[in-house]
Amino acid sequence: MTAPRGGYFGKILEIDLSRQKYKTREISDDECRKYIGGAGMGGYFLASEYKAHHDPLAEDSFIFIGVGPLNGTYCVSTRTSIVNMNPYTGLLSHAEVGAHLGNEIKWAGWDGIYIKGRSKNPVYLYIKDDKVQFRDAGKLWGKTTEDADESMRQEIDDSYARTAVIGPAGENGVPFAAVIIERFRAAARTGTGALMGNKKLKGIAVRGTKAVPVEDNKKFYQAAKAAKQLAVDKEGWQGIKRWGTAGLLELKHWVSGSLITKNFQTTWYPDIEYIGGEEANRTFWKRHVACNHCPVHCQKYGVIREGKHAGLIAEGPEYETGGLLGSNLGMSDFAGMMAMIELCDAMGIDAISTGGVLAFTTECIDRGVLKPGDLDGVALKWGDADAYLEMIRKMAYQDGKGGKLLAKGVRKMSQEIGQGSEAWAVHVKGKEIAAHDPRGDKGRAYSYALGTCGGDHHEGGSPATQARWGMLNSLVMCSFVGGYPWGKETPGIFTAMLNPLCGWNMSDDEYWTTGKRIITIERCFQVREGINRKDDVLPTRFTTEKLPEGPKKGAIFTAEDTKKMQEATYSYFGWDDNGIPTDKTLKAYDLEYLVDDVREAKKAL
Repeated sequence: MTAPRGGYFGKILEIDLSRQKYKTREISDDECRKYIGGAGMGGYFLASEYKAHHDPLAEDSFIFIGVGPLNGTYCVSTRTSIVNMNPYTGLLSHAEVGAHLGNEIKWAGWDGIYIKGRSKNPVYLYIKDDKVQFRDAGKLWGKTTEDADESMRQEIDDSYARTAVIGPAGENGVPFAAVIIERFRAAARTGTGALMGNKKLKGIAVRGTKAVPVEDNKKFYQAAKAAKQLAVDKEGWQGIKRWGTAGLLELKHWVSGSLITKNFQTTWYPDIEYIGGEEANRTFWKRHVACNHCPVHCQKYGVIREGKHAGLIAEGPEYETGGLLGSNLGMSDFAGMMAMIELCDAMGIDAISTGGVLAFTTECIDRGVLKPGDLDGVALKWGDADAYLEMIRKMAYQDGKGGKLLAKGVRKMSQEIGQGSEAWAVHVKGKEIAAHDPRGDKGRAYSYALGTCGGDHHEGGSPATQARWGMLNSLVMCSFVGGYPWGKETPGIFTAMLNPLCGWNMSDDEYWTTGKRIITIERCFQVREGINRKDDVLPTRFTTEKLPEGPKKGAIFTAEDTKKMQEATYSYFGWDDNGIPTDKTLKAYDLEYLVDDVREAKKAL
C-alpha cells in the first residue's frame, strides 16, 4: 500500500465509543486519489462497510468527520464534511459546514475521524494531536449547544480547540437533529445529531499543532495564491462579502421569483423588506466573520437591540434560515425570526426541516385537517413567532402530542394525518426541501430531485455541476470561493494546487472522472436502499400548481421538465433509464466491488 506523499497524513482516527478505545486506520495514496476526502471518502466507507438496509442507529453504525487534502494549507476557505447513514431518511447523507474544525482536525495529524459504537453513559471527546480523551459528559447532557460548547472549552482549558456539539434535539432522538460547530455553524440535513445522541456522544473538541505535508511547496503556494486572488477578483461574489446570503432574500423575491412563501404556496412576499438583508444591516449586524483564510466574510453576527428579545446574540439571517423561518412562515417580525433561528441552533435542530415542518403544520391548520388541540393547544398561525418558538421547543424535547407529531417530519406527518395533506407535504425522498422554489429556479430541481441526499439545495444545477459539487464536497472546499466564482476555470485551478501538493499528475479528465465516481458510489448506496427513477421527482405542489404571482407568475415544473432532468443526469453519469449505475459504468469507475450489490438491488425493484 503506497502512502500519500503530500496533502494527506495517510491515516484516519478510528474511535470506538463502546470500548472507549481508539486506533489508527491507514489509507493509501490510491484511496485518496480515487475518493479525495470528505464526502467522497465517507461514501466509500459507507458503501464498502454496510450491507443493504443497515440500521442507521445500530451500535456499529459510524459517523465520518472528513477533511480533504487542501484542509490546513494556504488554500482559501476549506470546510468540514460529516457523512453518515441518515436515521431520518435511511439514505447516505453528507453535510458540509464552515468554521475552523476541519483545519484543526488536519493540524492534529488526521485525514478524518471515524466514530463507531455506543457509550453506556454520555461522553465527549477531546482530541489533541495523537491523543484522545473520553470525558464524562453527564453534566453537559441536557444543555443547549451554546452552554455545552462553553462548558467543554472551560473544562479542557484550551481556547484554541474547535468544537462540535449536539443539543436537546439530538439527545431526544429528533431524527432531523443537527450538529452545531463552534457555536454558530450547523452541520444539518443528515440526522447526525440524532445519531450522536443515540451514541451518547455530546460532542468533540479538537486541537492540532502539526503541519500538512506538501510535495512541492513553491508551486503549491503559487497556485493557492492565484486561486485566492481569483475569488477576490470575481465581482459578482462581492455581494456575498457585503450581505452574506441574506441579500438573496430580496433578490429571490423581486427578481428570481423563487423565494419560498407559506409552505411554497407562492414566491411573492413584499414583507421581505422587514426581514431581509437590508433590515439586518440597519438594525442587527455588528460583525462580519470569516472561516480560515477566507476573503468573503459571509458570516454575519448581530444583536437584537430592543423589544422582548433585546440582547439576543445570533448569526444570520442566511438565505436558508431567513427563507424557511421567515417568508415561509409569513414572518414580518425580524427579532422574532432571529429568535427562532437562534433557538434552532441552541436546541441543535435542523432549521430547514424545522421551517418546513412548521409551515406544513400551519397550512394543515388553515385547511382544517389539524386543530390546536392536536398540538397541545398551540395555535400556530402565519407570522406568530411566539407560537412557533413554543413549538420548536416542544419538537426538540418531543414534548406532548404536538411535539412528538412534528418531530416525525413532513412525510410521516402527512401519512398519519391523511385527508389530502400529502398534496402539500413538500419533501423529496423523505426530507423537507430548502428555500428555493424550483418553479422559479428550475436548475435547483437537479439538486433537490437528483442530488444524493434528497431535498438539499447545494448539489448542483446540472449534471456537470453535480460532478463539480461532488469534488467540492470531497475536497471540502467552500463553493462561495471555489465553486461559483471559479466556474469555468475548474478543474484547472484545483489540479494546479493538487498536483504539487500531493505529488500527483491529475489531468482534467481524471478530475471529472473522480467527480463522477464519487457521485456514482453515493448513488449505489441509495439504489441498495430502493431508490430509483420513481424517487427522482419533485413534490406534487411544484408539478400541479402554477405560481400565482410574482416575477415567475404561471411557472410550473412539467412532466417534460422532469423527464429531461432525469435523462440528462442518467446519461452523463452512465446510469440506465431507471437511474441505476450499469456494470460497465461501475467497472469504468473502478467500482467493481459494487456490481453484485447493485444487481441484487435491481432485482428487487
